[in-house]
Amino acid sequence: MNVLLISCYELGHQPYGVASAGAHLLAGDRHQVECLDLAVEVLDEAKVRRANFVGISTPMHTAIRLGVKAGELVRGLNPQCHICYFGLYASLNEDYLLDGVADSVIGGEFETPLTQHVDRLADGGPSRPGGVSLAELRGPPNLSRQQFLPPARHLLPPLEKYARLRTSEGELRLVGYVEASRGCAHRCRHCPIPAVYEGRLRIVQQEVVLADIDNLVHMGAQHINFGDPDFLNGVKHSLGIVREMRNRHPDLSFDFTAKIEHLIQHRDAVMELAALGCVFVLSAVESVDDRILQYLDKGHTRDDVVAALEITRAAEVALRPSLLPFTPWTTLPGYLGLLEFVQDHDLVYQLDPVQYSIRLLLPPGSWLLDIPEIQPHVGSLIQEDFMYTWRHPDPRVDMLQRQVARVAEEAAGSGEDPATTFNRIKELALSTIHGQPTVARPRYRRRSARPPHLTEAWFC
Repeated sequence: MNVLLISCYELGHQPYGVASAGAHLLAGDRHQVECLDLAVEVLDEAKVRRANFVGISTPMHTAIRLGVKAGELVRGLNPQCHICYFGLYASLNEDYLLDGVADSVIGGEFETPLTQHVDRLADGGPSRPGGVSLAELRGPPNLSRQQFLPPARHLLPPLEKYARLRTSEGELRLVGYVEASRGCAHRCRHCPIPAVYEGRLRIVQQEVVLADIDNLVHMGAQHINFGDPDFLNGVKHSLGIVREMRNRHPDLSFDFTAKIEHLIQHRDAVMELAALGCVFVLSAVESVDDRILQYLDKGHTRDDVVAALEITRAAEVALRPSLLPFTPWTTLPGYLGLLEFVQDHDLVYQLDPVQYSIRLLLPPGSWLLDIPEIQPHVGSLIQEDFMYTWRHPDPRVDMLQRQVARVAEEAAGSGEDPATTFNRIKELALSTIHGQPTVARPRYRRRSARPPHLTEAWFC
């Protein structure tokens, strides 16, 4: 069977999902597999027309919004092909997808069931156009453990097409993205992962991760981005991988993501990972308002964020927080307090300005929808946007969010110094509070060099 796997957006890195699925599909020597990454490539109509099966990867919100548009284009070019959506957001939006452009949906651990599904179709099994009922196509996400294979990187565009690491010295390094685990042992309410994995963690076998890293180094990677939701969920597993990676490729740098509580709990591991080549850590700080952190069930407090900063700085590793500054419970003084926290802790150059503009996303299945504190604020489900609407009780907060988003977008396009952008955003906050234009006095240390960071800012 001719299979086309499509990725629409994966945070500026080579799309792991389609490469992993492609490896499993190729393993049985039954199918011809091609890939398209619409983040860096145009839609190849010839590939679409010769495909019997099109799989569209949906690991995140932006990906599914773009993925539905891609599916509609595919259906217009090739009405007879089978279209399957797979990944985290496919599970959360199963009904809408199946009622629309999708013939099937596979969530959770997708590689094995996706391969089995294509095998059945190749053997003449029923496809939805042949009459399978919608009820037969619906079901819970697959969370069974599977034996992974090294992703088929040869199916993808070269690393030069993707985001790079910019070092403190300004050097640009090619980046390879890998995953050592999926799912998460934690249940943060605003995160879509618990809605699918329900606190489960799935490990990618060490030899598979290391083989993937070897392949990426062969392709030119000089830095590895570990994309696990929390690299310290399985700390022994992660340390084992990084130790062996260091033995094989001593010049590789890397980064990872971890919860604030794990950075504190595994202080010694953070020190060792820094010695093994880690240059920055991403952590979902979200807020420094303890009340909001409780609603989100983040598992940390404002004081914990300060402690994690002390640990990472002792290890000489930059902590790069991701933020969720706009929620139904955000106040204008609270937003200003977040900006002052960033100033006081010298984080201006460790944050992409887009982080100051992020607004709470409520996808179908969000566990936040279950708490009474959010009920007065939630509106209707806008299914084509894959989210519930909500409105802040203070219209000035929503207005400020829109203004900050515009400033952050302009800054990303112009390459403006983050300190200049920060000051513009602070002036917006002060002007909104005081009801008149207000000048902010800078209270941060300007730097000639930024801490290491990727060249594409993080978006959901």
